[in-house]
Amino acid sequence: MQRLNLLRTLFLINFAITLGFGIADAFFSTYLFSLGARGLMLGLPLVLYSLSKIVFSPVLGAWSDRVGCRKVVLLSLVLYLLVSLSYLCSASLTILTLLRLLQGVSCAMFRPVLLSLVGSSTRGGERGTVLATFDISFYGALCLGPLLGGILKDFWGFTGIFAAVTLLCLAALLLALFRIPGDCSFGGNLEGPADAAPLRKLLRAGRHDSYRGLLAFIFGRACGISLTGAFLPILLTGKLGLSGMRCGVVLASGTAAMTLLLRPVGILSDRAPRRLLVLLGGTAVSVLYFLIPAAPGFYQMLLLTMAIGAFSVLSQPASSALLVEEGSRHGMGITVGTFNAVLNLGFVVGPLIGALLQSTLGLAAVFHAAGMVGLAAVALFAAALWEPEQVRAVPASPKTPAASSATEPPSCETVTPLSHAA
Repeated sequence: MQRLNLLRTLFLINFAITLGFGIADAFFSTYLFSLGARGLMLGLPLVLYSLSKIVFSPVLGAWSDRVGCRKVVLLSLVLYLLVSLSYLCSASLTILTLLRLLQGVSCAMFRPVLLSLVGSSTRGGERGTVLATFDISFYGALCLGPLLGGILKDFWGFTGIFAAVTLLCLAALLLALFRIPGDCSFGGNLEGPADAAPLRKLLRAGRHDSYRGLLAFIFGRACGISLTGAFLPILLTGKLGLSGMRCGVVLASGTAAMTLLLRPVGILSDRAPRRLLVLLGGTAVSVLYFLIPAAPGFYQMLLLTMAIGAFSVLSQPASSALLVEEGSRHGMGITVGTFNAVLNLGFVVGPLIGALLQSTLGLAAVFHAAGMVGLAAVALFAAALWEPEQVRAVPASPKTPAASSATEPPSCETVTPLSHAA
């Protein structure tokens, strides 16, 4: 019962924070523009936000392994609350730029520690189901954020938006303060000392092929998501001439499909081979990216984006469960933090590649690049998984059977899951 109550609390906290900043982020560039930001001052806050998540996620993830989850969650929520209050009170572009940087630091602290806590509170046989259910709090809030933000902006302007963010952050902080127990931790480093230096822990994790393959996969996936997110609206309006409402339906359809399918696919990931689900989902999504420029109209594009959402969810709970299993081997915070950094690096690199391709080869090349990057990432994931299997397939020398089995690292499927108290 205590474990279930904790998971419900984490679900609500994640939903509140994602909804709050989903409301604000949807209109943040518009807010900067209304204050007179142009050129560098318009792009700098957005770039600093992404860079801070890339730089600080591994460092703060490793730190969370040492100090414990409750302290890190509370500190991140306090930072979120201070940032949202400052958005409400300040209209200086310089201060807003610094606040955006602090928001990135808060996110680098919040997201890895929350996923780590969810992962360490689940049993191995139900990990995919629990993580998929938890992700509904993220994708559901992403769907609602822009809609609620638009309503708030129409009635109360940007003040209403930032007031709503502040209230949601305050609610999340109070939930964490009274509902997260003080004795929970997720250090869980099953190899080597728990207080190993962060860099040493990161290098040790990087030596495992399965973790490197997972990082390659998520980088490719993030590139594909950011490429399509940045350039699909241009295709919908410029080439297909869709109305604003139809564009919104197409853009929201993939996320809606993911949200609806997360839990059933999470149950599937607890019964089917997770690596196979990642390979199938990643390959299918990459192939569908190639078809986007060929879609002739609204209904075909809607079908494509819904299919992309459906196949994306095929790999989502499985990859999350594999990540948590890697975290139980190397230290949950450093593992999830590094994963989060690579994810955000893909979100930065994708649009840069897309801008270069769009200006030189045209819009269709952007989506072809998304497909090629995705297929390359899936190939690297498959190669990383195949290599250990080849090693394990080699028969051990009859002279040293005990030594071989003792030194062989456990696979992701056999790592002992962390208990709630670990």
